[in-house]
This record gives sequence, C-alpha cells and structure tokens, in this order.
Amino acid sequence: MQLYLIRHAETVHNVGKVLAGNTDSALTSHGMAQINCLARHFVSNSTKFTTAYSSDLSRARITAEGVCHAQTSPGETPLRPILTQSLREKDYGSMEGRFWKDSPPLPRPQDWVIPEPKESMRKRVKAFFDQHLLPLLIHDPHGQQKIAVVAHGIILQELWTYFMEIFNPPNANMHRKPVWSNTGYTTILITPNATEGVMSPTLMTAFQFVVHSIDDKKHLANLHRTRGGVGTAAHDVKQRKIDQFFR
Repeated sequence: MQLYLIRHAETVHNVGKVLAGNTDSALTSHGMAQINCLARHFVSNSTKFTTAYSSDLSRARITAEGVCHAQTSPGETPLRPILTQSLREKDYGSMEGRFWKDSPPLPRPQDWVIPEPKESMRKRVKAFFDQHLLPLLIHDPHGQQKIAVVAHGIILQELWTYFMEIFNPPNANMHRKPVWSNTGYTTILITPNATEGVMSPTLMTAFQFVVHSIDDKKHLANLHRTRGGVGTAAHDVKQRKIDQFFR
C-alpha cells in the first residue's frame, strides 16, 4: 500500500491566522490554484489513486474532489472520495475563530467550550485506521493500492503519531512531529516484511513502514499568489480568470 497523507488547500482562516477546527472555512482563490497544481502533479507523475478518503469539511472535500476529478479519463467512472468525520480537524471549542496565538479569556464564560483533547483525536484516527486502512492491509497485504487521505494539519499529526506507535519503524525518532503545508503531502509505503511476524493489536510487526517524503510541495514551485487581494480572498466560483479576457 502506498499512502499519501495530504493537507487541504489554503483557506481564509489560514490567511487570517485564526483557528478553524470544525468551522467550515472557505478556500481562497490561491487555495483553488494549489488544488489545480496538486492534481496536475499527480497526473503528470502517473499517480492514480485507487481509493481516496477525506474529512467531510468542505476545505478537505473540495481538495480531494479536485485531485480525483483530474484523474478521471473520458468514459471512466469517476473516483469519489469517501467522506468521514473521523478525519475532521481538532475541534477548538470556544477558541474557534480566534487568533491562533490568543489565550482563553479569564474568567471564562459559563458557556465556554474547551478544545477537543488529544484522547478524543486519538480515538478518531484509530477508528479511521481500523475501519478503512486495516482491512486493506489484512485482506490484500501485497496489493498495489495507492490511497489518498485528505485531512487537516493537526489531525494528520495525530494520525502520524498513531502510525509511529503501531508500526514502530526503525527511524521513528527522525520524524517525531512533521508539519503539513497547504496541499503538502507525505508519502508512505506499507508492505509485508520478508519474514512476516505475528500481528498484534498494538504493534503491526508483520508490516514494514517506509517514509518516502514529508510535506512534499514541489507542485507549488511555480505558483504565485494573485495580487490585489484576489489571491487571499474567498474563492468565488463565478470569478473569471484574467486569461479568459484575452483569449
């Protein structure tokens, strides 16, 4: 199994540096351009996904749909991402919409909702792995599947930490807490060991976990933000591109 862990494209909350865990933050025009670059990059590299999973929040879903749509040939049934709440970003509670460096107010209001604890995120990533990825590894361990997982920065880090624990790769200390840029992706190859061990609930010793890239963003090398505030504004599907006026 080749696994691609992809962060969603840029949003208005990313630009404003405010927290948007479960808030359905709109993609910027620059974010939509990032999706196009990512989708073309995978096509040019002949990376065709057999399955795609995505957070059900719109910024991740639209990113996943853009990648899947670009890979569909004429007459071919389009690949549609499987949406799941398990891949949602950390819920920041009453801190949603606040500047990311702000501290909670003191005293806190009676209706104050605390951010989602790590234990809750851990349960979600474990549920995602057990429900979706583990069956693929068990029933088709030698399969050549290419799996896209499109989610958010913090929940991807939590999924990564879970991988480090259950696969226990020899170089785990080198990649303690990787980061993801907008549309940056990390590539992992999971294959059976030559001498397959016994798989336990806590340690998947039967599989080899190899990291091929972390936060790969070569596809953004030639992408420049549109000036005049257009690039950082929320994307308008009715907005015409400048090259459409000069055809």
